[in-house]
Amino acid sequence: MACLTQDEIIGRTKTVLQGLESLRTEHNQLLSSLLASAKDEEGNSGTAAEKVVFVKKSAEAMELGISEAQVGLQEY
Repeated sequence: MACLTQDEIIGRTKTVLQGLESLRTEHNQLLSSLLASAKDEEGNSGTAAEKVVFVKKSAEAMELGISEAQVGLQEY
């Protein structure tokens, strides 16, 4: 693997951060839709509720990645 310059690292980090922020928006939209479906399925063994748990875990991991990328950018 080639050594990256500080500018290349910053550029790549910003690109990854933008991608994660886009994914966060998509996850939030999906989560809203799933929550509405889960509410409609109350009392049933709905798969929407299971999907809500999965999407929330994924969103938490994304938030962690976003936070770490922002901290990394602040250090430069």
